[in-house]
Amino acid sequence: MEKDQTQFVEEIRANVAFEHLVAAIVSGAALAAAIFFVLDFAALVFAGALSAPNFLALILKSFTLCIMVFLIGFLAGALIVTRMFKALEKAKRRSVWPYLAASIGVTGFSLIMLFSLQNAGAPEMALIIAVIAAGLFIAFDFGRRMSPLWRAVERAEEQAVGTVRRLH
Repeated sequence: MEKDQTQFVEEIRANVAFEHLVAAIVSGAALAAAIFFVLDFAALVFAGALSAPNFLALILKSFTLCIMVFLIGFLAGALIVTRMFKALEKAKRRSVWPYLAASIGVTGFSLIMLFSLQNAGAPEMALIIAVIAAGLFIAFDFGRRMSPLWRAVERAEEQAVGTVRRLH
């Protein structure tokens, strides 16, 4: 009976973490689109190529990047981060650094796959900067959103055990 309750609590924590991750992914996708838009818009202005068709193409490319960052982040969150969260919770490791490492890995893998597409050509520097910035932002935003929950869990665990004196 107690094992069922602990599994239930673990699943609730994992679901809450996934919800916070999705919120961070939405913010990161919007940030990636904004960075890409600003950098490409500046490139169009400096090149003297700003026109209505180029501006509309830039809006569509920014929107496509936003959707792609969200989809890749959501897939990585469902396949990697949720399992990683459960394993780290069992180990009582509650910090942003493992999630940052996972985000860097997913970002790197995504960029490598983008470079390996044959007909896509080389990605623009604005795209690379936007994707890397979004990956870093997602990890840190997830950590910011989860830190109050991690502190609350640590306080609850300390109260359940009693007074704990750390020797180191």
